[in-house]
Amino acid sequence: MDDRHRQGFELVIARFVEHMQVLAWSHRTIDSYRSHLGVLLDYLDEQTDVEDLTAITPEVLHAYQTHLYGFTGENGRGLSIATQAARLSVVRSFFRHLVKSDVLLYDPSSGLELPKRKGILPRSILSKQEMARLLSAPDATTSLGLRDRTMIEVLYSTGIRNAELRALQLYDLDLDRGLLRVNEGKNAKDRVVPLGEAACTWLREYLTEARPKLLHARGAEGAAEPTVFLSKNGKRLVPLGLLYPLKKHAQAAGIERTVTPHTLRHTFATHLLAGRADIRHIQAMLGHASVATTQIYTRVEVTDLKAVHRRCHPRERR
Repeated sequence: MDDRHRQGFELVIARFVEHMQVLAWSHRTIDSYRSHLGVLLDYLDEQTDVEDLTAITPEVLHAYQTHLYGFTGENGRGLSIATQAARLSVVRSFFRHLVKSDVLLYDPSSGLELPKRKGILPRSILSKQEMARLLSAPDATTSLGLRDRTMIEVLYSTGIRNAELRALQLYDLDLDRGLLRVNEGKNAKDRVVPLGEAACTWLREYLTEARPKLLHARGAEGAAEPTVFLSKNGKRLVPLGLLYPLKKHAQAAGIERTVTPHTLRHTFATHLLAGRADIRHIQAMLGHASVATTQIYTRVEVTDLKAVHRRCHPRERR
């Protein structure tokens, strides 16, 4: 594909992105779509003779699906089923839009079937004892340690995502009523979630003791910074700014498994379910569009099953 044809493809993608912006899709979703379509464009450019949109046939897209299935990165790993499904789903959305906007007469992606995602259970769910050790791991006598303890408390108390925690603004906190507002969560949906008393207590201490010191590192430039959790330089956290402290504190707590913000999200939901929380209440707090997504946790919590087994199995009855 020569530069002229590639630029033509890029222009069509840019118009699709503009359409998503007009419909007020979230920035994260738009960036994700742009990235996935860039992968498709690179494939068409490097591994096919396609030079025009009308030359993209169902056979070309099925070959692309096979390419995704067999792809291996520099680390030798292939793409997960979820990633393959996401990239193909974006392709289908893209071509549906082109047909609706009369750019194409027919949709070559209509026959694409997404790979079936397995009902894999979350692997890293911390016990209450592990959670207690993780919470105690940061040195709360230092500004960064107090920040880390507070971040872990908030993640465990609310189940919010990595990006949602990093985007928290001061005006999103209502510590008097114990509420936290998530602005433009996944799929650009806002929600309000309960914030426990322990998390509120640590937030008050962090905002009073640690955050002003972190802001001081930024000087006058940081005076108007509204973001709750800051880096050592007084700036907004990047993704690794949350992942690295969690990994460090998990190791200090003697937890050998990988601990991420999503680990705490899974742990939050599982512990609520164990405490007899209604599945639809958990759905609302997690911000899941469908209760089917939340129901995975009903397959994780097996306390009741163990109690029944102990009570009813002939080898267990005493």
